[in-house]
Amino acid sequence: MAVKPSATELGMHTEQLAGRTQQRFFRPEEEERFTYPQSFEVDFKKRTTFDAAKMTTSEVNLKLRELMREGYGSIVMQNPGAKHSLAVGILNRLNLTIEGSLGYFGCGLIDGPNIHVKGRVGWSCAENMMAGTIVIDKVAGSTFGAATRAGDLVCKGDVGARVGIDMKGGTILIGGRAGAFCGFMMQRGRMVILGDAGKNLGDSMYDGTIY
Repeated sequence: MAVKPSATELGMHTEQLAGRTQQRFFRPEEEERFTYPQSFEVDFKKRTTFDAAKMTTSEVNLKLRELMREGYGSIVMQNPGAKHSLAVGILNRLNLTIEGSLGYFGCGLIDGPNIHVKGRVGWSCAENMMAGTIVIDKVAGSTFGAATRAGDLVCKGDVGARVGIDMKGGTILIGGRAGAFCGFMMQRGRMVILGDAGKNLGDSMYDGTIY
């Protein structure tokens, strides 16, 4: 009877590894598995507006979830006051209009909503975006769309440095100029810059496309 070599022995081994495959198969009847268990059923025709002027960041984000729980699919946020970390972690279909500007880390970790910011945004807007659309009417700070995985991200004006750093998918469209090191360590996706680009564009880029 042949004795299988030990994994600690030197040399090449012919042992067949029995690990689990990474291949996944889906069927149309499994549609419920494509949504988050905590997502809400919303109606885009059901619309509401709220004023965020006197609310804290936590209160604003909780308010958005409360309104989605009530079925509102179109929400207008007034007077965001450039607060940081607004409209983050939305894992739901939603039409969100923000009438004003955001601070740092706005609209991060989202998967599904369509967001329109009628102002400017600070650093790291749409970080780790997984799906949906974001349109910024004015300008954006540095690391715009950092580690974006999918979706469409648009800034109509200028952006800062390191746009799309570590980008893993999706599309970033810049209507104005861009700072240095945009597309740094880019792995997948598309970036379109309609104005001038700063130095070291696409530095350490693995894959993807920059126009």
